[in-house]
Order: sequence, then structure tokens, then C-alpha cells
Amino acid sequence: MKKIIATAVAMAFAAPVMAADITITGDQEFSWQTNNGETTASLDGDFNVKASTETANGLSVSADINISEEAGNDGSASLTVGGPFGKIDLGDTSSAVDAIDDTTDWSYVLTSGAQNYDAAVLWTLPSFMPGMTVYVSTGADQTDGAADGAAGTGVAFKYVAGPVSVRFGSNDYDSGIEVQLAAATFSAGGLGLAVESQTITAADGTETDIDLVGVTYSMGDLTAALETRETSAALAAGRNAENDITVGLHYGLGGGVTAFIEQTSDDNNDGDETTAVGVAMSF
Repeated sequence: MKKIIATAVAMAFAAPVMAADITITGDQEFSWQTNNGETTASLDGDFNVKASTETANGLSVSADINISEEAGNDGSASLTVGGPFGKIDLGDTSSAVDAIDDTTDWSYVLTSGAQNYDAAVLWTLPSFMPGMTVYVSTGADQTDGAADGAAGTGVAFKYVAGPVSVRFGSNDYDSGIEVQLAAATFSAGGLGLAVESQTITAADGTETDIDLVGVTYSMGDLTAALETRETSAALAAGRNAENDITVGLHYGLGGGVTAFIEQTSDDNNDGDETTAVGVAMSF
């Protein structure tokens, strides 16, 4: 009798878990980096646990948990609810601008794309015309797992027509900071082109402009890529611009494993140059 009761209790707790579809994905990468003669060995990785289910009234709900290889919170954990109203991400999620950026960010280690901004809520509206996606976001003064002080709202648009996409977004923060981003992409026959222009206006009116261009070309298992990044602002030593050029080769070995070599040079920092060689695995 005790065994029957114990089994029934165990099944009562297991049933809600079994009702959800659970997937585990992740990646791990090792790189050996050389910066002006100084070497660094770096290991970076995370895994993502995603559980998905459906409510009695037909809403789709999923929970994302991202954990680093050091067993810490790796960011971007969220609870997502989808239905006729579109999709709402709740937690440490992307802002409206962050939902459309990083079109030029192709590397494992050395490219950075535009500056990222998180939010607490990201609403992807239901499509009202083919190819058009609209995002609306809001942030709180404090959000668990995310950077604090991000209270404000954002809106972004992405339109896709065949191989071309165009994007524009704007975030406005209670602190007086404003972030705007415009981007466009094109892909055909193994060739990918992307441009981004981001303007960050501080509360005192000072502007920082980040302009990026990305090019990738894939030939079978080999991908060659380039990113240029120009940052214009009031920088140290009287400089008003930084220019970074990153090139790389990625070779797919199969089974989710990629070998890579990447190199970044900074034209405005006394010939500063960084090279990264490594291997990455995704699953």
C-alpha cells in the first residue's frame, strides 16, 4: 500500500514536467589569443534549457534558462508567452533595438557588432503585412539577471523582401539616453552583406556614432568574413574616431565543430592587433 501511495505522489509531481517539451542546446569554444606579443587562453561556453508547453486556451508558453560553463547565470533567461496577440518575452530579454541589431557580428571572439541594450519585456506584435515585424520593449529600474537602470521604452521595425532586409529602431530611457539604429542586409549565393549605423545620445546631448559593415562568403565548409567598425566620439588624447577591422576564416569540421582564425587591427591605437585561433562546438 505504501508503495502505491509513493508511486501516485511521484507521478503527480512528474506529470507537469512530462507535459512540457524540454530541449537542451549549447556551445563551447576555446581560443588562443595574441595581443601585441602577450598571449591569452580563453574558454567560453554556455548551455540553454528550454521547456515548452501549451495552456488549455491555446497559448504557447516556454521558459529559457541560460547557464555558463561556470554554472552562473549567462543572461537572456526569459519566460515567453505566444498567442493571437503575438509573442511576449519576459525577463532578461532584448530591447527593441537589440532585437534587430548585430547583423555584422559573425565571429566567435573578436567582432562586437553594435552596442547591446537589454529590457524586461519585449513584445513581438502579430504580423499585419507580409515581411513586416514590429517590436516594442520596456525596461525597469531593476531587473533580476540584467543590468539595472534600463527603465524606458523602445520600438523597432524589420521588413524582409526576398534576400533583402531593412531595419530601424529607437530606445528612449528615463535617464535621458536615446539609442537609434538603422541596418540593412543582403544575402545571395553564399554572399552576405550587412551595414549598421547606431547613434547613442547621452543625457547631456553628447553623441557617439558606431558604423559597421560586415561581409561573409561561404564556399562549402569554409567561410571568409570581414567586419569594419568605426566609432566616433570624444575620445582620449584628442582623438575623435576609432577604426577596427576584423577578418576571419571559419572551417566546419562536421558534427557542430568549427575551427577558426580571426584577427582585429585598430588603426588608431598604435597598431594594436589581436589574433585568435581556436575551435568551437555547438550542440
